Amino acid sequence: MSRKKILWVVHCDDVNGFLESARQYGATGVAIHADNNVKKAIGVFHAAGMAVYGWRRPSALRDAAMREARQAVDLFAHGLDGYYVGPEGAPGQANWDWDRPGLAELATMFCETVCGAANGRPFGVTSHYRAMAKHPHLPWAAFFEHATVLLPQAWWCGGRGKAGHGNPAEHYALSIKLWEAAGGEHDLIVPMAGQLDKATAAEITAYAAKATSEGVEDLHFYADQPSVKPAVRAAVRKA
Repeated sequence: MSRKKILWVVHCDDVNGFLESARQYGATGVAIHADNNVKKAIGVFHAAGMAVYGWRRPSALRDAAMREARQAVDLFAHGLDGYYVGPEGAPGQANWDWDRPGLAELATMFCETVCGAANGRPFGVTSHYRAMAKHPHLPWAAFFEHATVLLPQAWWCGGRGKAGHGNPAEHYALSIKLWEAAGGEHDLIVPMAGQLDKATAAEITAYAAKATSEGVEDLHFYADQPSVKPAVRAAVRKA
């Protein structure tokens, strides 16, 4: 199986340092939050033979959301290899809360703007692995209609400890089931792993094995932290 391994990061102040880290993981590409200097990263990582994707949790307010969409358009013009959008629910925070009725039109505008610039390059959607079971009013259909890859956050561990039973394979399978129930196309679903500094090497191996059993080629890991154990780095490299 020819496998892509994408390493996601929120903060990327040291592009060359992140490149070295990505090499240690055996990554084939990186997903960098759009607030960073992604244009610089594109040049650095492309020179090293790695793909660069942008990602963002978009605003749920029209002006801000479309400003973010135009930023993605500009990044595509500078060689971006793909873009991932991450709508979430945020009760009481209008700027971030996509789990409200009436936002399908804005979601469509955002996606059409970005996809027009992508010109066939990947456009992904990432969000909570429970999909409509967690955010019933989020405009899933509008986002899914434009997506070329669906990235449920099938995290079995994170900043608050274990999620559910803390079982990577169980979360992997459940995320597929719930994203299909929300209208996602099975063959587009690529569940993401959780925070590498909270995972064990055995869990990474189990995550990769479940992907193989589901016929999924790509692996996505979130995020790069200095405290990741060497055994976990090795497991990601081997996956």
